[in-house]
Amino acid sequence: MPLLRSTPVAGPEDVARLRRELLKLDAWAFWAVELEPASGASFAVLGVTGAFAVAACGLEGYMVVEGRRFLVDGRAIGGFRDVKRAAKVLRGRLIAIGSANTDVTPAIVLTRAAAGAPRERGGVRVLRLEDVVRTVHGVGYALEVAP
Repeated sequence: MPLLRSTPVAGPEDVARLRRELLKLDAWAFWAVELEPASGASFAVLGVTGAFAVAACGLEGYMVVEGRRFLVDGRAIGGFRDVKRAAKVLRGRLIAIGSANTDVTPAIVLTRAAAGAPRERGGVRVLRLEDVVRTVHGVGYALEVAP
């Protein structure tokens, strides 16, 4: 029996929607890099407010929270472990290049679903597509800019 993993359902059009939203970030302050599909996240976003591992989720409907489960029209949002693993790998790479005090925030972005305010489960933020830029900008400055 094959091992079944719960991953966010995201097609190429969902990744493209997320890419268009990340293009709204200030190009002088943020750098978005598309990651391999097997990495667990769609993009790594590095900037003056910190680092983010962002995964796209293409489920359609309205998101509700029932206990610890995040559901979109009865289907569970998955991929929490995968995006946390991608954030851990990204943090290791940042430490290797000398940025030891930067934390990486894992996030799952709902590209098609309607949802309320951003929520968090186990350290992973679940956001609407419209909230990505505001969340990345609103964390506060974490990386020092060299003069």
